[in-house]
Amino acid sequence: RPAQLEPIGPRCARLTLHEGRYHQVKRMFGHFDNKVLRLHRERMGDICLDPQLPPGAWRPLNAEEICSV
Repeated sequence: RPAQLEPIGPRCARLTLHEGRYHQVKRMFGHFDNKVLRLHRERMGDICLDPQLPPGAWRPLNAEEICSV
């Protein structure tokens, strides 16, 4: 499936990838002379990441999430 780009501000966008490659986002934006200053992952597959979890922290997966992996 193709990537989807949704502008959410003058200097901010939401990019949805279904299969990512190493530094793919930076290369895509760099092609148009744009820099990626920050990336934030919202989900991995069917697993939505907890926005309240601080960087570097983790939580155990529940049974449903384990089955989706």
